[in-house]
Amino acid sequence: PRDKIKIRLLESPDKLFEAQWHTIEKVELFEQMILADAIKLVEAGDLDGAYDYFLYLREKHADLDGLDSAMQNYLYAEAMSAYVAKLFDRALAMLRELHDKTPQRPGLDKALGMTTDNLVARYVAAEDYYSAHNLLDNLANRFPKQATVTKWREQLKSKAAALLDEARGAEQSGDLPTASVLCRKLTRVYPELPGAKQFAESMWRKYPYVVVGVTLPAVSFQPDRLDDWAARRAGRLLYRTLTEFSGPGSECGTYECPVGTIDVDQISSHITVKLRPGIHWSEGRATLTGHDLSRRLLAMADPTQAAYRADWAELLDKLDVRNVYQVDVDLKRLHVRPEALLQTILVPYMDPALMQKPPLSNGPFVVHSRTEPETIYRSNRQYFAATPTQPKEICERRYTHGADALRALSRGQIQVVDRVNPWDLDTARADANVVVEPYAVPLVHCLIPNMRRPLISNRTFRRALVYAINRGAILRQLTEGDSQAGCRQISGPFPIGTSSDDPIAYAYNEDIEPREYEPRLAIALATVALRELAAAEEKKGRKLEKSPPLVLAHPPDEISRVACGSIAAYLELVGLEVELRELTTGVPAAVSGNAMPDDVDLMYAQLAMWEPLIDARRLLGEKGPGGGCSPYMSLALRELDTAKEFHPVLWRIHRLAHQDVAVVPLWQLTDHYACRKNISAVGTRPVTLYRNIERWQVTLESPQE
Repeated sequence: PRDKIKIRLLESPDKLFEAQWHTIEKVELFEQMILADAIKLVEAGDLDGAYDYFLYLREKHADLDGLDSAMQNYLYAEAMSAYVAKLFDRALAMLRELHDKTPQRPGLDKALGMTTDNLVARYVAAEDYYSAHNLLDNLANRFPKQATVTKWREQLKSKAAALLDEARGAEQSGDLPTASVLCRKLTRVYPELPGAKQFAESMWRKYPYVVVGVTLPAVSFQPDRLDDWAARRAGRLLYRTLTEFSGPGSECGTYECPVGTIDVDQISSHITVKLRPGIHWSEGRATLTGHDLSRRLLAMADPTQAAYRADWAELLDKLDVRNVYQVDVDLKRLHVRPEALLQTILVPYMDPALMQKPPLSNGPFVVHSRTEPETIYRSNRQYFAATPTQPKEICERRYTHGADALRALSRGQIQVVDRVNPWDLDTARADANVVVEPYAVPLVHCLIPNMRRPLISNRTFRRALVYAINRGAILRQLTEGDSQAGCRQISGPFPIGTSSDDPIAYAYNEDIEPREYEPRLAIALATVALRELAAAEEKKGRKLEKSPPLVLAHPPDEISRVACGSIAAYLELVGLEVELRELTTGVPAAVSGNAMPDDVDLMYAQLAMWEPLIDARRLLGEKGPGGGCSPYMSLALRELDTAKEFHPVLWRIHRLAHQDVAVVPLWQLTDHYACRKNISAVGTRPVTLYRNIERWQVTLESPQE
């Protein structure tokens, strides 16, 4: 009672006060005052203001008496505020956190039920039954007898029962595709419905299907597209071309003729094609004959036709339809791989009523429907090489992000991912139910310059672009630093292969090293090029006030998006303004006769240089996507057409492309597909995903919840 406390006030630190302890009414600590103010703010509805108070207390005074209770009231108030604002996912997260702390809190079961009810309704309306079931299961684990769980499970069960009845009716009427679609839907709506699993198994035996996750949907269906991944992938479903690339050989590629046999006599420069009888197009009326084939080969030599190929026109001498199913072709000179020129879609010329754009399918599938998220392919009943075990239907489902596709693959919602991003390979391989395999031929990634643009046509400026881009760093970013086989920086437009003895690398000149990253040199070269452009404009009576931004276009896939974002950042570091443009309607290609858009400076391309002997002209020639080439390159390409020893010519073309920067070489990537183990015969190192589609076998597997 006689003791005193000595006090210094914050506002008067020099004065010392004394007070006897018995005169002190109450000791209130600073943290207690903060907590009291926080509680008042919550009661007043100022939740944002209270947040900083609670954050301070959790960091500095986590064991303060009353803090846990006050924070629980705050969480509940925050959750109710989010609920009123219809931010149901945010409200649910807070209520779940609150339940983890105080599961017996009064009214919590009702609040969780109301919030879950709104979210389930939203997911069911979007037909995302997987997420709806996850929400209901989570709520049932917390409150097994919650009314919301009972309500929605009964509704979903009733909906699935109606779908089951409808599917059985479709099956009985012989409409197996409709029955299969309904079957798939009912197993998503309510997998536990009695009889659903048995019906699904019976339908699977009658109508097997595969769902493939893709990040790049097919806009066109051209199996030989040089720069369009999706067109090559899906083109194999619709078309069997006269010859097909089956993989690298000991020298150049190897080819097969799926519609018959093809015999090349290198001594006499003579080709004999014997067609297989009974090959129908999907319409079913006409069959492929030697007359159709001869018309196609002539169209490939006619500059007025869409099928025209300059290299074939220079090579073709004459042809003769020996009989209904045999065509003899004489060439003007020897050619190392004439089969490589014959990867052409076959068209029913003898029945003009069947001439369509795009052409009728002669492959295993036809396009049934196309929407933004999905493309459905159904089996072609007229297909000449169909097998009993191949899928009856393929659904290509688009995913914006590769990680989302891998999650769906892991859950069993899809069976295949056509292309795994290099940074996701470890994740895919870690799944015990998933197989990851590389494709046979790596892709060459480069920037194709638009030679019709004044600045890009300047070789000095193109060299500046090469020195300005830290290609090694971007490649490490794409592969997350892993030294993946076949993923290398390159110095030219040809593949370098995945090993030292890879035959696909026959055109790559190993003597030419990739240019190093030299930003200072890039700035100097770009400055010179811009001055030259300004002087040229001044001679025309125009003044170049400021160089316009470079337009860098790229396909709408994730690898291109990430790579181009990094490329733009490096170009901006050296003072070059860049405008990124994501293409949405396909990729322009020299193969189809389309030039690069006039307002695009650079095109990011992922090239399937399967046969450099042929593809060199398609990429670097006068009709290539860049819109022109130098006289030296044109001369070298003409020499390649007639060369018996083509390796030295290709190595010289590589050197010319390097010196002239005909393309801006970036890197080579080896792509991979991933599939669940319930699907077999996709193949080891296939050229494209559907290379062996006739041999695919799929067993029924229930999706994992």
